[in-house]
Amino acid sequence: MSFPYTTLQIREIVQSPKVLRHPELLEAGEPIPFENYGERGKRIDLHLDLVDGPALVDLRFHIRGPVFDNPETYEAALILGGERVRGIGWHATGKKRYYGKEVIPKGWHQNVIDPTLPSGHPDRDPHPSLDAFKPTDLTDFFTKAAKVWHINLQFNEGLL
Repeated sequence: MSFPYTTLQIREIVQSPKVLRHPELLEAGEPIPFENYGERGKRIDLHLDLVDGPALVDLRFHIRGPVFDNPETYEAALILGGERVRGIGWHATGKKRYYGKEVIPKGWHQNVIDPTLPSGHPDRDPHPSLDAFKPTDLTDFFTKAAKVWHINLQFNEGLL
């Protein structure tokens, strides 16, 4: 079965303003309701809708911090139709292919995934650097990742 969205649709969805499908999950003045994840981690998985456009059956914002107090372990994913189409992560040293081309930069980067392309295609998952992305804790990472992907976090008192 092929991915039901085109490359252009994926880009439009990522760039479009989004809101939480259930904004009541994030109450004003309350901590983000992360679930426990493993021995020392936390995570949250939230359904999203486009502000202007059709309701999507399966658009999710997923955050996990395998080691809650270590930002370098944090990961974010934007999942569309069951496929990861964007990600944010950290790489301590960067990664190069055998011929020297950098494929994952050192530090914070964004995965720009296109599930419509075949696995080995060079444009399927580029990793542009996120130089200004410097989260201090999991809550800060959550809000910064939401900003990168145009997700309005409504805390029942307006936008964050």
